[in-house]
Amino acid sequence: MKKNLDDHDVQGNYFDKATPKDLVEYGMIPEFVGRFPIIEATKGLSEANLVDILTTPKNALIKQYKVLFSEDNNGIQFFCTPCALQEIAKIAFTRGTGARGLRSITESILMETMYVVPSLPDVHTVYLDAPAVRGERKPILLKHPGMTVEKYEEMKKNGLEVNLDDDQVYQRSDEQENEAAAA
Repeated sequence: MKKNLDDHDVQGNYFDKATPKDLVEYGMIPEFVGRFPIIEATKGLSEANLVDILTTPKNALIKQYKVLFSEDNNGIQFFCTPCALQEIAKIAFTRGTGARGLRSITESILMETMYVVPSLPDVHTVYLDAPAVRGERKPILLKHPGMTVEKYEEMKKNGLEVNLDDDQVYQRSDEQENEAAAA
């Protein structure tokens, strides 16, 4: 029976059972292997672990971006939806880059925004959601003083669209509603 070696759990089980003899057979010289006091395997990170790494530690990446936007850009808030966090973790997991890849992924998503926002004095919030992470559009810049993250999410939930350039709110047409449902 052939094992699926792309599966992280299967790989972890094999690595847990590795012996010094296995390392020599792999190609390491016995003198080098003999200097290892113990051999320990590590497990790959899951998508849930990657989301935790993005948000939980004291110097978590999302916390760093919140500070970066607020200090460098006159108190601009940075908001990242849970779906966006899942999408970033999914990309890192798929690429196999693990926690080290989270920064480059997030950096590539927010690079243009970090350079554009300082030149826009009326922007008060950068809103990152899953479509922006997938590259379907850029992160949303909330400009109107009365537009909060909560208000924006409520409008999206109720099927209202916000034109973020002129802060106009309008109801989706039936055609747009069908396109959104198909996507």
